[in-house]
Amino acid sequence: MNAAHLRRPPVLLTQHFLRQFLENDLISPDADRSQLLAVVGATVVSLTLFISMFLSSGYVIGRFMPGEAAVATLSDKFFYLSLAMIATALLAASQWDALAVDPRDAAILEPLPVKASTVRRAKLAAVAILGGAVAILVNGFPSLIFPWLVSFNFHQLKVMTLFRLMLTHFAFTVAAAAFGYMAVVALRETTAAVLGTRWFARVSPWVQGALIVALGSCLLLLPPAAVRVGQRGFDGWRGMAPPTWFLGAYEVAAGGALADLPRTKMSPREANRDAVSSALYQIRRQQFPLLARRAAVAFALIFMLAWIAYLWNGHRRPALAQLPPPAFRRRWPTAHRVANTTLVRDAAAQAGFYFALAVMWRSNTHRLTLACAAAAGFAMAVLTLSNVSVLQDSGASARLLAVQPLLYGALLIGFRHLIRVPAELRANWGFQLAWRNRDRAFVAGVKRAAIVALVLPALAVVMPLYVFVLGPTLALAHLALGLAGAVVLLEFLMVSYDKVPFTCTYLPSENMKALAPIYAGLFIAGASLFARLEHDALLGDGALRVVLALGILFAALRLASLRRARPSVVEFDEVPATYRGLGLHI
Repeated sequence: MNAAHLRRPPVLLTQHFLRQFLENDLISPDADRSQLLAVVGATVVSLTLFISMFLSSGYVIGRFMPGEAAVATLSDKFFYLSLAMIATALLAASQWDALAVDPRDAAILEPLPVKASTVRRAKLAAVAILGGAVAILVNGFPSLIFPWLVSFNFHQLKVMTLFRLMLTHFAFTVAAAAFGYMAVVALRETTAAVLGTRWFARVSPWVQGALIVALGSCLLLLPPAAVRVGQRGFDGWRGMAPPTWFLGAYEVAAGGALADLPRTKMSPREANRDAVSSALYQIRRQQFPLLARRAAVAFALIFMLAWIAYLWNGHRRPALAQLPPPAFRRRWPTAHRVANTTLVRDAAAQAGFYFALAVMWRSNTHRLTLACAAAAGFAMAVLTLSNVSVLQDSGASARLLAVQPLLYGALLIGFRHLIRVPAELRANWGFQLAWRNRDRAFVAGVKRAAIVALVLPALAVVMPLYVFVLGPTLALAHLALGLAGAVVLLEFLMVSYDKVPFTCTYLPSENMKALAPIYAGLFIAGASLFARLEHDALLGDGALRVVLALGILFAALRLASLRRARPSVVEFDEVPATYRGLGLHI
């Protein structure tokens, strides 16, 4: 009885920290954590099931020789290992602040008669359970389906060997997932140990944002990177990539189960293909032990680094956590005067402008969304540039010009989602008390903040590339057209918005799952079309037509926005349509 009583606080704290990972009542009081967990889990499982069936169907339909299958599966294994590693690393990066005891939890738990070490152990257990659950969700179905379908046509493969392949796939994909997860934890704890509390509070958001952009870009670029891995070999960046190390360990544990199968009767052509593929696999096979040793050393180093940094941070701060230092704010009086006299002269527009800037860069949720949008934009830009010549004076192609609208378009679409998420739901009563139905001016200031904080930096990032390829004159003209296109796109995205940005209850789109692929296709098609128009305007005689078309489209969108019927009163705490239909909101 006493032992159970003593074990109860760590268990309760672990459950509390696990629930925190799914906490979303800060953006909607009607949020249901169990529903969110079910949707996320079902999405992950269904995606991995679809990916496994799609990637492995070729082994069932086609006729592969053992050597061919051994080489071809290297690409698929590299994909699964990379996917597991990046997915858990993204999870850890998205939960960056929740990986340790945050100041709010410290303020609540520290006065209680619970040891700080108990709270830290509970937090560590919750972090480990979260990472393990996601690793199992991501790798469960592929571990069953992939080895089974690969060996479907190899009747000489024994049943116990098939089970061993399934266990091997599961073990090493989960190990790769654990490596990615611990790498982010180690990065966070080491950064906190080196910089200290004050500097870590300032640097942490930027490290998290950069990490999410990098990992998100890697995730979107994974399919083309995992093509023909066995044929291309493990030299260059592939030899230095952690998934390749785990691929070597995977193959060492599998022991060439496919490549060493006894051959059945083959035609001369099939025998020749098998001989060539088997010889190639034997060359790659010589590298697997070295890669496996790298994986073991890297895994051990990451684990030790995360553990030592975690213990050091706990030893250096006997208390649970220190309150974060006061917000570091640099005053820019000249920039404020310029903005107030040129961009936002109206008081309501100024309120929307500065409030939007503050929310986008200070709110963890909004920074995370912007980082994901930037990752998608950079990934599309890299794919677009993959087959484009970027030599100096090589000329502008429509594919090259599409990089700009893809980048700022992804950011603006992410911004359109951001304004639906409240900065702090419990504080919107201040807006409700002070609101004077100046929604148009307030939204105008928010839109100008998006142009200043998102579009202009995106244009500046790609500007050196266009100066190098096109020259300064054409690059400036391209920048001007891109800015005009961004203004029109933002106006289009905001036509149907009727609320106060960053303040109202978040309501998820009920039909977004079905419409998202359509919207994505329309966005890519629109960016390609705009790039072609820019190409005609810069290198042909269509500049006047493009400018007139953008001006007419902007005027039409602004007129549609002004004439659109809007609700007389802003509903700050709107409830979902299903609640209204059942009368549960009364």
